[in-house]
Amino acid sequence: MYLHLPRIYRQIALVSYGNEFLTGGVDSELLDRHPLLFTHFPILRNIEQGNLLAGSASHFLSYLKLQGLEKISLHSASILSDFLGESKLFNLSQVEGDFCIVCHFSQQQLKVLVHCEEKPYWQSNDNDGYPLYSNYNNYHDSVENYILIDLPTAAISIIDEDLKPISWQSFFNEYQEKIYSFAVAQRFGNHPIPLTDNNCYEGDMYQIEEQFPVLPYNLKRNYASILMLNAARLKSQFDNESHIKNDNGDYWQMSENEKLEFDTARNILEEFHALILKYAANQYQTSNISHHQEQHTSFKFTPKTQNSADFSPITAPLAEHETITPIEHQPHFRWLGIVKFLWSMLWCYCALWTLAYFAVHWGNLFILILALFYAIYKVLKNLADKETTNQQHP
Repeated sequence: MYLHLPRIYRQIALVSYGNEFLTGGVDSELLDRHPLLFTHFPILRNIEQGNLLAGSASHFLSYLKLQGLEKISLHSASILSDFLGESKLFNLSQVEGDFCIVCHFSQQQLKVLVHCEEKPYWQSNDNDGYPLYSNYNNYHDSVENYILIDLPTAAISIIDEDLKPISWQSFFNEYQEKIYSFAVAQRFGNHPIPLTDNNCYEGDMYQIEEQFPVLPYNLKRNYASILMLNAARLKSQFDNESHIKNDNGDYWQMSENEKLEFDTARNILEEFHALILKYAANQYQTSNISHHQEQHTSFKFTPKTQNSADFSPITAPLAEHETITPIEHQPHFRWLGIVKFLWSMLWCYCALWTLAYFAVHWGNLFILILALFYAIYKVLKNLADKETTNQQHP
C-alpha cells in the first residue's frame, strides 16, 4: 500500500486546523499561512464545469460553512472505490492508500471531498507517450483540487465506526507490541518508543529543527504525533533497505526466512500507519499523554477556577514509559497584558520626546552662554590692548 505522506499530512492539517477554524478557535490568517496549506492550498471546483468555487483553506471552509458545514473528518478513500463515476475534466481514481475528507453538515447530512487531478486536455505527448510542457504553471503545482460529492449510503456505517473514541494508550501499546515483536523492526526502528518527541511534521520541506506542527500547537506530548513520527521513520527505513537500487541494503543480504519476516513486519506497519493517520486527524484532542494533568483546550483558552480537589495526589499507577511532568500553562489572551504593553509604549514615547525636547532646549542655551562669554572675552581683550597701546604712546 502506497501512502502519499506529504498530501496526507496536508489533509491532516486541513482537518485539524480546519475544525478549529469552524469553531472560531483559529482565524483565517493562521489557517491560510500554515506552511502545509500555503504551499499547496486546497481549492474547491465544480465537477461538471470545473470552475473555481473557493480558493485557499479559509475561503474553502467558509464557503462550505455557509451551506451548514459543522465539522470535517479524514477517512480512507477506499469507501468510495465502488461509487466514483467518470468525469470529463478530472481523474477521480483513488488508490488504496488515498484519503478523503468527509463533511458533516447540519441535519446529519454527509458529503465527501475527493482529491482529484485535472485531465490535461491542453497537453501534447511525445513519441513515447510522455507529456510535454508538464511544468507549465506554478499555480498548477501549488494547488490541490477537490470536488464535493454526496457520500454513498453504504459508507455511513464506516464513517461512524471510524469516529468511535479510542484509547490512545491502549492503541499505543498495541502498536508497540505488534510492530516491535519482530526483530527486524527493533533493528531498524526506535524501541522502546520514546515519549519525548514533539508534535511536529516530518517531511521533505523542512529540516527537523524547523518543523511545523500538523496538529494544533496547543498539544504538548501526545500519542498521535509520536506514533506518526515513529511509523513514518520506520517505514522510511524499511523502504530504503529494500529499495531495488540499493545494492547494499540489508534486505538483499537476508535469508529467505528473514525476508519473509521483513515483508510481514512491513505489511503490518502499513496497516497500522493508515490507522494512525486517520485517528490522529479525527481524535487528536484526546491523545495527550499527561491527560490527568493537562486537559485539552481549544485555541481560545478560558481559564477556570481550581479548587483544592483539583490538586489531590495522583494514586493511579503510571503507564509504561510515562512520567509525571509539571503542568505547562497554555498561552492565552489577556487584556491586562495588552493594557500594560500600550502603557509602556506611551511612557517610552513621552520619555523620548521629553529627552529630545530638553536636549535641544538646553543645547541652544549652552551655545548662547558660550557665545556670550566669548563676546565678553573679546571685548575685554580689545580694551586691554587699547590701554596698553595708549600707555606706550602718551
